[in-house]
Amino acid sequence: MVYIVMDLEWNSVYGTKIHGFFNEIIEIGAVMLDADFREISHFSCLIRSQTGGRLQAHVREMTKLSKKDLAQGLPFAQAITRLREWIGAKEHVVLTWGDGDLRVLLANTRYFLGSRNLAYLQKYMDLQQYFQHRFNTSRAQQVGLAAAGARLGVNAETVAFHRALEDSRFAAQCLPHIFDETDFAAFVRVCDQAFFAELEFKPRIISDINNPLVDREKLYYVCSNCGKPTEQLTDWRFASRGFQAEFYCPHCDARAKALISFKKLYNSVEIKRSARLLPPPEAAETHGAAEEATAQQGSGA
Repeated sequence: MVYIVMDLEWNSVYGTKIHGFFNEIIEIGAVMLDADFREISHFSCLIRSQTGGRLQAHVREMTKLSKKDLAQGLPFAQAITRLREWIGAKEHVVLTWGDGDLRVLLANTRYFLGSRNLAYLQKYMDLQQYFQHRFNTSRAQQVGLAAAGARLGVNAETVAFHRALEDSRFAAQCLPHIFDETDFAAFVRVCDQAFFAELEFKPRIISDINNPLVDREKLYYVCSNCGKPTEQLTDWRFASRGFQAEFYCPHCDARAKALISFKKLYNSVEIKRSARLLPPPEAAETHGAAEEATAQQGSGA
């Protein structure tokens, strides 16, 4: 078994085949590690643009690459052939920091090769997800690679981030600091048809409150001050990517606006809650009166 830590760099371009923008891969980097996490091989390849898309300014700034550099690269199909040959038939797990790279690889394969075939990948693990599991951090706020390295004490002084091979090597250095054989296997996915179908699925926020996926029993608010039930003052309405309603807590005489969002994932519905306290009606009226008086004074009334 070997571990292959991979990273991609990409550039947003307009694709005439899909009549829309997508992320075109401009560089692939990867390192192969043995069972003791020692590097035994590496892969690095620039990819020539086939869309003629302009290299975005922020991409040039981060990667220090130019159109002239990329012109020396390989077409996507040849780059993938080399990557497949480099990986070979040995048993392996591919790891990336977040699954975005794998989604982009799948999209480029579909766009340039007309295929969803990534058969050269056997197993996969999202290293970012595994890190956040090990450190019990919220998945709502993803931890970047550099921040993770700092937390793990991995030296980043000489790392040129946002270059594929450099990022791969840095992630590979982080891996042994978080590896635990008791739970590592639980995060490894087999790259079968179901896995890629899930990867291609686009999560969406549900905006229709009558959608069967909206669990009406979840439409409530518990006071964030005292933790007791509240009284609903307004109907639920969709705004700001979730359903909102106002509530009143008779126990601590507080009003709040609650937001509950329902996101359809591949095989589940993700529910998120947030709330903010509202000023008492008297305070709001006083504030409004003060603003009106100020406006009248300014107009000379």
